[in-house]
Amino acid sequence: MTKQITVKVVLIVNVKGEVIVDANQIDVWNALNDPEVLKKATPGCKVLNEIAPDSYKAEIVLGIAAVRGEYEAEINIFEKSEPNRYRLVMKADSNMGFLEGNAVVELDYNHPNTTIRYDGEAQVGGLIAGVGQRILSGIAKMIVKDFFKKIAKETKSRSVS
Repeated sequence: MTKQITVKVVLIVNVKGEVIVDANQIDVWNALNDPEVLKKATPGCKVLNEIAPDSYKAEIVLGIAAVRGEYEAEINIFEKSEPNRYRLVMKADSNMGFLEGNAVVELDYNHPNTTIRYDGEAQVGGLIAGVGQRILSGIAKMIVKDFFKKIAKETKSRSVS
């Protein structure tokens, strides 16, 4: 009799970077805490509902390579130190696998710009993890950078109006 072994692959992906926003720190902070801005900035976000202060449920549809699929996500903001930093925690599940991410987001104001710095990691499991560390790392960095660039764009458009 042959014994079947199941192996679960979980990969760790690190994300770190910065985006410079042509706006003051308070405007950037407000954008990072505005559910409407978060919805617009989150790639593929179709629905974002606040279920408690700083806690959201989201429906996300991604069409990017190995992470293609529909995700149900929970997004939480912790350890707020207004207007300087917070911790962003996200858990997302789909039939392709799961993602659990945790990042510290810091704002540094140097007139006339604010720099958003982020540093975190994500655990990825299921079929998604089967594509490999290098590909997932590239996709994760692209998605995170896109999120913060959209935050910058939304902040700037709100500051101008």
